[in-house]
Amino acid sequence: MDMPVEGVFHNLVITQIHKEYAGQGQKVMNAMWGAGQMMFNKILVLADEKASIRDYRQLAQYVFKNLNPATDVYFSQGPMDVLDHSCSKLGFGGKMCIDRTAKAEEEIDADQYQLRAGAYSALTEAVLTSGFPEIAGANLSLLKQDIPCIVLAVKKQRPGHIRDLHGQLVKLPAMEGVKMILYVEHTVDVRDLAIALWRFCNNLDPRRDHFLTTTASGIEQGKVFACLGLDGTRKTKELDNFQRDWPNIIVADDATIRAVDEKWKDLGLGAFLPSPSLKFKDQLYGEEAVVS
Repeated sequence: MDMPVEGVFHNLVITQIHKEYAGQGQKVMNAMWGAGQMMFNKILVLADEKASIRDYRQLAQYVFKNLNPATDVYFSQGPMDVLDHSCSKLGFGGKMCIDRTAKAEEEIDADQYQLRAGAYSALTEAVLTSGFPEIAGANLSLLKQDIPCIVLAVKKQRPGHIRDLHGQLVKLPAMEGVKMILYVEHTVDVRDLAIALWRFCNNLDPRRDHFLTTTASGIEQGKVFACLGLDGTRKTKELDNFQRDWPNIIVADDATIRAVDEKWKDLGLGAFLPSPSLKFKDQLYGEEAVVS
């Protein structure tokens, strides 16, 4: 088992199993979600022994190669950490499991078509931003590594905006072959993949915030492909009917940053390091702990 730092321990957990029979992935999924503090887990990725779960690039390539978003992703709900602000109700929210163990014959849905690799080669950031001005940034770097997943920063403007946008994007011919789109707040720099993933995991309730869209394939007549959208943007009362307080990222104020900077040379800490808070200043909504 591995817990990447971007998931802050329980939000993202990767587990490797020795699979021997159909349904074993679901068995492990349910067992883990019922085990002690693992009940707080939000996103669970299951892999078998054919991939290293600590080589994240290799793991992502393996997970996405034959992943069918329509059949290999499971959603549930249950207890969540009371500190998880993304849940609609305190301490109770959604969970998601991506089962990328080798499928037994009984687990394969013959009606679901798996796209050929590289079908998304025509997709560029310009293709996305030119037609959709609400897209503030796009990270397509994973496509070049044979990982058909993209990250988009979006400025929401109306109720249901992310769901509607996802439905429109999936219909673009250049999008065919992309299996998953992660949506984050427009203030997030999607070029920083680690930070974008951290923000995404924090702000997502998988059961509430997922959209599975299928569309006809332009490659093979009569076939369809599926793309899973996951909304990791900030949730509000006005746009999402979200009734709880939403927290700001905790950063030091300017006076505190200046005070530390001025003392740095006297603290024996080595070469000066700028405050980590500076990179998050543009991601704040107001100056209080609760988003205004």
